[in-house]
Amino acid sequence: MDAHFAGGCLTIGFSGSLMTTTSSDYGSLGCVGVIVPPANVTVEPEMVDLLPRGLSMIGTRLPGRVSKETGIGLRERFIEYNRALATVADSFGGATLSALGLACTGSCYLDGPGGDDKLCADLRAGGTHQVVTAAHALKELIEALGKRRIGLVTPYPAWVTELAIAYWQASGFEVVHSGELPGVVSIYEVSTDSVLAAARDMMSTGADVILLSGTGVPTVPAIEILSRTTAVPVISSNLALAWWMLRALGIDLHQSPSPALHALAKWLATDAGRGRKEQ
Repeated sequence: MDAHFAGGCLTIGFSGSLMTTTSSDYGSLGCVGVIVPPANVTVEPEMVDLLPRGLSMIGTRLPGRVSKETGIGLRERFIEYNRALATVADSFGGATLSALGLACTGSCYLDGPGGDDKLCADLRAGGTHQVVTAAHALKELIEALGKRRIGLVTPYPAWVTELAIAYWQASGFEVVHSGELPGVVSIYEVSTDSVLAAARDMMSTGADVILLSGTGVPTVPAIEILSRTTAVPVISSNLALAWWMLRALGIDLHQSPSPALHALAKWLATDAGRGRKEQ
């Protein structure tokens, strides 16, 4: 196995398997951690669906101050998340983590791709060097798929979507089209039907990958449905986090029970086959 740090995150090239095991009744394949926004009720259920049996997951919360009571807006909350990240990572209290991910995409967009260095450095306070942000996991996944033309779907207000576009452009990708999910009052109340409709709208834009940004959006059911009929990869923040962690631990995607990860394995294999033909 070859490992190096790229963009502040540990990037791993596998020549073998890095399988982390424990002797406890749970977590025979290891234990991963996720750091989640305080009101996010989507990350843990989707990660449970995505991760294979035997790979346990524990989570902790970013600081939460309710904007209705404090007048603190979304930008200020994102800043607070990033400022508190090392302390939050340390709150795992010495638990043995195989990998740790920041499951908040919006806060990653604030400082652009260059901000991943600081975020990942703070995540290492959790006690593992195998750390990643949601945005960086997406970046590595798009690169692994060999794609460059992004159709971006977001649940954010316009100013966060603009930050997202700038992030992906600065990362070397082309955002051929972006669209915000309609009528979003709370990211945590977005329906699968809304996600499906927005993703399908992106299919005719010339994008070679559809990116569903936001860990609070329920994306796994939509990806499972879309994968039955489209050759264009459809990926999301939570899907990318799960993929990155499984890759980091040397666990095959097919060990997951999730059709969404099985579809991703197919898309990755298709791209690898295309690359061999072009050589």
